[in-house]
Amino acid sequence: MRKMVRWALLLLVLLPLMGCRISLPRLNEDEDTLTFVVRADSDWQDTGIQIKPGMRVRIRQVSGLWSPWSGGTYDAVGSGGDPRCDCNVAEGISHAALIGKVGNSQPFYVGRDFDQHLGERGTLYLRINDTRLQDNAGALEVLIEVER
Repeated sequence: MRKMVRWALLLLVLLPLMGCRISLPRLNEDEDTLTFVVRADSDWQDTGIQIKPGMRVRIRQVSGLWSPWSGGTYDAVGSGGDPRCDCNVAEGISHAALIGKVGNSQPFYVGRDFDQHLGERGTLYLRINDTRLQDNAGALEVLIEVER
């Protein structure tokens, strides 16, 4: 029995590091909270959260650093590099910043602390603002809160 508990605890620690989502308990019927790991080397990552127009979404970086190239590490604000670079998914937003989108809508800046009522309908996706993923490393852990 003790061995099973150890394995379960080990899985709870390792799964987020491997990019898996762990749902936290519901706060109440009108709000959901979820921790999610956003990998720097992956395209749009499905949070599993369905957004409806008017929902309030809060996304806050909890931990982690990532890099869009070897030698530099950044948080969710990104490198501050040329926002018009063709290496950006979302033009006008800091290179290597945390960005999001709902369904097939236009990407938006998330950064370290995002709090908005969204007007789109669809799945919430997150990623690094970088088109060249092959040399990226690291991940950010974010806390996502949705008011329904």
